[in-house]
Amino acid sequence: MRVRTLSSIVLMAILIGSAVMGGSFFAIVLFLVALLSYRELFHIKYQDKFHEISIMRFLGYFCLGLICLNDIFFELDSSLVTLFPILLFTIPVVFYNNSKKYNITDSFYLLGSLFFLGFSFHNIIYMGVSDIYRCILIFLIAFVTDTYAYIGGKLIGKHPLTTISPNKTVEGSIIGTIMGCLVGCIYYNLAIGGISLVTMIILCFMLTILSEIGDLVFSSIKRYFQQKDYSNLIPGHGGVLDRFDSAIFVSLGLSLLSKLL
Repeated sequence: MRVRTLSSIVLMAILIGSAVMGGSFFAIVLFLVALLSYRELFHIKYQDKFHEISIMRFLGYFCLGLICLNDIFFELDSSLVTLFPILLFTIPVVFYNNSKKYNITDSFYLLGSLFFLGFSFHNIIYMGVSDIYRCILIFLIAFVTDTYAYIGGKLIGKHPLTTISPNKTVEGSIIGTIMGCLVGCIYYNLAIGGISLVTMIILCFMLTILSEIGDLVFSSIKRYFQQKDYSNLIPGHGGVLDRFDSAIFVSLGLSLLSKLL
């Protein structure tokens, strides 16, 4: 528990520090996170042939850069950053004679991973460049919710929340939601403001729920491929996606709810 909590604090400090240092620096840091995330989704499916189709992995890195950094370091038409990867990942199916090495199912998996991570991290990067305070809210709610859900589950957790992740408990989920919502509301009121208290509570509550859903969605991917963690890069957590899964969903939710509320 101590290692996990310490890792969360260090990561939060790095993210906030990079955002404060400037939009370009923050964009580069988050793009590196996106690259590691894509690599983990690639590796978890293709462990046995990780190097056999490495060309597709590097093409994914390139396309990820087009999506994540568009409107930050360059401006490309949105249709280009969408249609180009589709062609790039589907056409090679024709040239792979061994369908077990790379087929249309692989193409759709890699495209889905690319677009999901690409547009999600682009959303975070763009928000970090244009509105640093809202961007900090994303990580604050995601990390606080996850950390207190873990602590609450360890201390008083008795009832399993879901079979997807056996270690998650109902009690931990409730504590994580309460603390994430509380800290999110306090921060929003002090750093952002501009909305009523009721709207603020609804917003932060829904973001904490999305934070926990994001955790479960990425946990289900791990369980499908029979893996405990995406990697062992972050002490106490596992891989990059084990730590940023919640933030991805919170960022998408914040963008959507900000327009609706």
